[in-house]
Amino acid sequence: MAETEAKLYETIALFNPDLDEEAFDEHVKRMESMVTEHGGKVISLNRWKKRRLAFPVKKHEEGLYAVMRFVAGKSLLSDLDYVLRYDEQCLRYLILDVAKYPGMVRAKAKGVEK
Repeated sequence: MAETEAKLYETIALFNPDLDEEAFDEHVKRMESMVTEHGGKVISLNRWKKRRLAFPVKKHEEGLYAVMRFVAGKSLLSDLDYVLRYDEQCLRYLILDVAKYPGMVRAKAKGVEK
């Protein structure tokens, strides 16, 4: 992966609240390992405890969140999208290019152009 094609991304994934802690960690580690396998670098990874949702998502009133910031090439995005889309425990997800949203607080990462 060339250094010029690496960008800063953020992924927010909402998981089924019925998952136990070990199962939730497995899903989050799978996301993290996908980034490293594609030559990317995880900047930050936050696992949120069960949170009440503003509106029901797939008949769930609560959910477990995982928020991950990472530097990677564009080739990773389609694979990460595929894995999260077909993960039965992932209720909803979002992958953002942080540079496209200037209102977001940017994490400082080496090799990422602003």
